[in-house]
Amino acid sequence: MPMNLILATDAYKLTHHLQYPQNINKLYSYGEARVGGLYPTISWFGLSMILHDYFQTKVTTEMIDEAEKVAEETFGTKTYFNRPVWEKVRDLGYFPVRIKALPEGLEVPTGTALFTIESTADWFATSLNALEVMLMHVWYPTTIATNSLYIKKRLLPLVEKTGNVDLLPLMVNDFGLRGATSLQSGQRGGAAHLLHFRGSDNLAASNYFEQVYGRAGRAQSIWATEHSVATAYGSGQGEFDYLNAQLDRTPDDAPVSIVIDSYDTFHFVREVVGSAAMVDRIKKRPGRVVLRPDSGDPITMDLAVLDILADIFGTEVNEKGYKVLKHNVGLIQGDGMKADTIIKLYEALIEKGWSTDNLVVGSGGGLLQEGFTRDTERFAIKAAYAHTVDGEDLAIKKQPKTDLTKASKAGLLKVIVDDSGQLQTVPQSQPGKDLLQTVYEDGQIQTVAIDDVLERAERHLKEKANLGHVNG
Repeated sequence: MPMNLILATDAYKLTHHLQYPQNINKLYSYGEARVGGLYPTISWFGLSMILHDYFQTKVTTEMIDEAEKVAEETFGTKTYFNRPVWEKVRDLGYFPVRIKALPEGLEVPTGTALFTIESTADWFATSLNALEVMLMHVWYPTTIATNSLYIKKRLLPLVEKTGNVDLLPLMVNDFGLRGATSLQSGQRGGAAHLLHFRGSDNLAASNYFEQVYGRAGRAQSIWATEHSVATAYGSGQGEFDYLNAQLDRTPDDAPVSIVIDSYDTFHFVREVVGSAAMVDRIKKRPGRVVLRPDSGDPITMDLAVLDILADIFGTEVNEKGYKVLKHNVGLIQGDGMKADTIIKLYEALIEKGWSTDNLVVGSGGGLLQEGFTRDTERFAIKAAYAHTVDGEDLAIKKQPKTDLTKASKAGLLKVIVDDSGQLQTVPQSQPGKDLLQTVYEDGQIQTVAIDDVLERAERHLKEKANLGHVNG
């Protein structure tokens, strides 16, 4: 049985149809990331996931029966449950709503309306916001995409200064699936990371990205060992056997990642990687050999390993004046990496004269899980407008004196590019092209052109968030 969408909400919302003024025949709400979150802009992404996962499912009699039973158990009465409305939704075969949204991939200032939802049937108006919880879950992919965008923004000047900018999309890899709270969150968060980076070992997210957006092959990974592989060979001679096995079983032009801290990191690098036969073998190999320290302080360990590898393989100075290991040898740091530690690690390497080209990172909990909540970017959905059977237009607005940052917008809204090139949320009556586009209406989902989404995401990085070139 598919998810019961009637129950995919807060319990109290099932009572709201009895609470609104009873003459309302249209309700209209909007969603935004309020001003005051972690970042001043957000990377808007993931509404297509919500529509794909929830808004294609039809309400059934079984769902209605189950929801009525759960409502009765929750409230002690079944009178709060609006069975007639959900039976009408069942008979229609879709939610009678219209959802408009900004084009995905845009970098959007906080405080901008990201999407609107409105009832399209008079009888559904007072039940509209029962759908809020499902829509609110867009906070997660957008927040993850925003985190990845800002990592990329912070890395860009470091790479421009010391290395090859073409390598930037592969510098931060998704190691986060196992640390996510669920497979679904791992899929959505991992897909969001793929908006800005290509490196990922999150196969669930790669597959999900294709299902939702129709783009296969967005993610890239390489042959990579783990400790179960390394320790299966044992220490001593086994460490030579372990490394030789990886080089034996991969094409010479294929990149490989070798975990090196199963016993003694420095011994492995000096004595195993640095043995004459192994050095000769690696030097002859066109495929990159990337070593992965996985314990100890990342800055201390990576700088030490780089110095040892420099003694073994030598370095050359690139055209920007920074050291690069010879013979296609490098490092991958996968432990302790999140936004700030990633940047600090690269800055530490640069301070010692190393190019960013020597290192890539993988991030797990710090990429998809650690510290991210709906309040990270202050996501909220608020009613802004209602219409009555008497023809009255009601502008609805929240304005708490105790926290004006929670003040909401009133009336029917649109998002335009103003004369200074900035996105602004304004009344629908104001001149200007509305960037909010219909993405769902009465069961019909509009297909998103993923190439356009990716182009918008990349364009705004290159233009340093110059919103004067917004193009739906």
